[in-house]
Amino acid sequence: MKQAQKEEFIHFAMDLEFLLRKKEDWRIIMKNVLFKPGDIVENGEKAEEKVEE
Repeated sequence: MKQAQKEEFIHFAMDLEFLLRKKEDWRIIMKNVLFKPGDIVENGEKAEEKVEE
C-alpha cells in the first residue's frame, strides 16, 4: 500500500508539472501561492488578480 501511494504522488507531480508547463494561468497562480508566507487564501486571491490583469 505504501508503494502504491508513493507511485500516486509521483504521478500527481508529473501531471501537475505538465499542466504548469502548458497552462500559463496555472503557472502564474502557483508561483504566487506555493511556498509564500502569509495567508493561503489571501495569496490565492492576489494570484487570481494577477491572472485577470
